[in-house]
Amino acid sequence: MYQRGNPQLRIFLPNFWMKLIAPINQQLPNIVQFHCSMEMSRYDIKNYLEKIYNVNVIEVRTRIAMGRFKKDQLQHSVIKEDDRKVAYVILVRLQLFSCFSL
Repeated sequence: MYQRGNPQLRIFLPNFWMKLIAPINQQLPNIVQFHCSMEMSRYDIKNYLEKIYNVNVIEVRTRIAMGRFKKDQLQHSVIKEDDRKVAYVILVRLQLFSCFSL
């Protein structure tokens, strides 16, 4: 709450989201795969990881994966899932993600 004479606390909350996913094909240990919001550019992804999570990023590659088609049995129609943006982030060789060793 703002009170006169006190400075306002400013918190950076971006409208973007990123989700770490397990790669389908085997990749190098310093390559990490994310699903991210469609509005994010390569520059936004790199800044998001560097500024918020302090991760050193070398390169970012993106692609848009087409959503799957599903057949609805009740309405006899075809439903398409939303498309997703997939980001492949190449990290410095010293940084590794091992979050999938459950």
